[in-house]
Amino acid sequence: MGPTAARMLARSSEVDRFVLAAWEQSVVPAQRLRSCVFAVGGYGRQELFPYSDIDLLILEEPNTFVAGELSEFLRVLWDGGFRASHSVHTVADCKRISPGNVEFSISLLDRRFLTGNTALAKSCEDVCRKPPNDLAAELARMTDRRHERFQHTIQHLEPDMKDTCGGLRDLNTIRWFAKLGVEAAPDLEAESEVLFAIRWALHVHAGRDQNVLRFEEQDALSDTPESWMRIYFRQARRIYACCRELKERVLDRRPGLVGTFFESRSKLSNSEFTVSREQILLRHPAAFQTDPGATHRLFVFQARHGLRLARDTQKRITATPQWTWQEWRTLLELPHAAIALRAMAETGFLNTQLPEWEHIDCLVVRDFYHRYTVDEHTMIALEGLESLGFEEAQFGALWLNCDTKPLLRFALLLHDIGKGMGGDHDARAVAIAQEVGGRIGIPAEDLSVIERLIGEHLFLSTLISTRDVGDPEVAAQAAHRMETKEYLGMLTLLTIADSSAVFPGAMTTWRRTQLWHAHTAIERELTKELEDDRIASPPDVSGAMAEFAKGFPTRYWFRTTDGDRALHLSLSTAALHIGVACDLRRRQDDWQLIVVAQDRPRLLADLAGTLASFGMNILKAEAFGNARQEVLDLFVFTDPVRTLELNPPIVNEVKEAIRRVVLGKETAERLLRRRSKPNIRYRMQIDTVLRFDNETSQHATLLELQAQDRPGLLYDVARTISEQGCEIDTVLLHTEGQRAVDVFYLRSGGAKLLPERMEQLTENLRQAMAN
Repeated sequence: MGPTAARMLARSSEVDRFVLAAWEQSVVPAQRLRSCVFAVGGYGRQELFPYSDIDLLILEEPNTFVAGELSEFLRVLWDGGFRASHSVHTVADCKRISPGNVEFSISLLDRRFLTGNTALAKSCEDVCRKPPNDLAAELARMTDRRHERFQHTIQHLEPDMKDTCGGLRDLNTIRWFAKLGVEAAPDLEAESEVLFAIRWALHVHAGRDQNVLRFEEQDALSDTPESWMRIYFRQARRIYACCRELKERVLDRRPGLVGTFFESRSKLSNSEFTVSREQILLRHPAAFQTDPGATHRLFVFQARHGLRLARDTQKRITATPQWTWQEWRTLLELPHAAIALRAMAETGFLNTQLPEWEHIDCLVVRDFYHRYTVDEHTMIALEGLESLGFEEAQFGALWLNCDTKPLLRFALLLHDIGKGMGGDHDARAVAIAQEVGGRIGIPAEDLSVIERLIGEHLFLSTLISTRDVGDPEVAAQAAHRMETKEYLGMLTLLTIADSSAVFPGAMTTWRRTQLWHAHTAIERELTKELEDDRIASPPDVSGAMAEFAKGFPTRYWFRTTDGDRALHLSLSTAALHIGVACDLRRRQDDWQLIVVAQDRPRLLADLAGTLASFGMNILKAEAFGNARQEVLDLFVFTDPVRTLELNPPIVNEVKEAIRRVVLGKETAERLLRRRSKPNIRYRMQIDTVLRFDNETSQHATLLELQAQDRPGLLYDVARTISEQGCEIDTVLLHTEGQRAVDVFYLRSGGAKLLPERMEQLTENLRQAMAN
């Protein structure tokens, strides 16, 4: 027994004495004669942390429960500083699984008799000795739903010690499965002691029942939090692996069509491997000790069929000579390569083939943007790449038609390998790839592509966040860099896989659309010339539409559909009569605001401030001006607390506020003042960076801004720019955790900014953002 387990046992014994005394003191003799008390849950297991609840089961004889007679007992416990969580049941309740309350039946597995009617307690023991038949299946389903909440991974940077994959709930689940006869519990004393110690320290530090290991607590509890967290993840890894296998074994005991499916999958067995219940077992385990090529054939078999490795199979995997590139390529061209790579990582085999993997194994890199450890981010990216094949269009077709999957997968496997080693991790990753390529014999031509993908893996992501891909000059420069459509396709696939693996929902519909627009614009530039910068005569249209579109930048026509342009024209017609017209609608996972009005100074800033006053998080702002001095402002934004979705009338409030601000009947300043400031519990130190670029665009100066994100930031910046007599064509906004990365396309008097204007603007912007 570890030291923390001993402390928990001592605390449980202390609580036992208090509970027994409170029962004798506060419960009348008649009540004690017809009831008994069990400790359940963590208290029943004698695993009490400093601020754990005291879980009690009060068993009563049928029809004898009197609520008032227990109130004094519970009051004494609460007055004694113990949070009592109790339930009252009869022995009959213990015989069956309670619908909607499976937790009660599971809690009985940890029951421990404390005091009361011994005959009643014996009846309960007799009933509970054989749990309900379906309890193991209910536990497995409940565990699977919990694992799904945490994306089936242990490696969250701020893990919930209790409920996350590999946490204490999984440790208890393994024990519960053992009590239900699924399989004897393995020896996990070392792993459990680590988790016990961390949760104990969390409770002491927080002074309450705190289970989420946030960055603040990591800093407070360890002088080397990154190393400390690696220890935690490596212990949690085995707990999760054991729990997952037991869960899946129980879930696989299903008849009917599922059983037929498993039977058909078993036909995949060959002379080396047996497939049973979606798991690969070895026909000749001893061969693994004498045949170095057997392990490679195992992982190739797994990558071809997408099956799991049985636990016994995992235990027999041993180190082998490092694979050649041909062996790597054989695995990486198969449809389910990601599941094999994950199995290689979980068994430690990947470390033997790529010793450099140790640099990122369970590595925590804090940027308040990524959610997972570096190695888990890589595995999720590889799995996401394969999931693209299930899409019907665009990225799915790009993946299915990719002829260089092994190169792309190997580049993705190594793209973050330089993290945790200091310096420029991208450059370090390229150097590591070069070392690995020379060691395993990657041909120079293939290695050059892999190195280039790693070195440029952030290029497209940065491009769509900081440049207007509808600008012909931007597309031309990007096309020159890509050189070929094939390389562009590979980098696009790597980008969507990498970006999607940052955290669930990171690759929003808007960002996916922006990436596809970038791919399309660059591909078009690689194959044909673009049209003039400004629309003089729209193609194939006439009349009102031609008059409306005249003078818009060419990118407007490429970026909009016939339906979009019809909506914009109808707004323009309405704006002629009332001075402003707007459309606000929800899309898949964001919102879009379109405003048409006569152009005026600070218009974009005022619109941004109005949206910010309602708590909206603006992703992009774009302004299109036509020849008749109309401006079409387009905003894409998210609604972080679902205000508009949950309160539909507020949609009309936003639209009315927009109209009033445009017409000068309301000010964005007044609207912003009414919004309360958010409470950020842990603020990163982010320096403000301002940089001007007069080279990228032929017609505008780019202002690149990085700063601490806050409500109203875009309004303050856009207002300051307008006050300096500058026009804003386009704004691209991207937020990484607490860091705002914004790019503004600016002009003054229809031309690029002069150096003296840039200098003055820099000074004024720093003052505005400091307020």
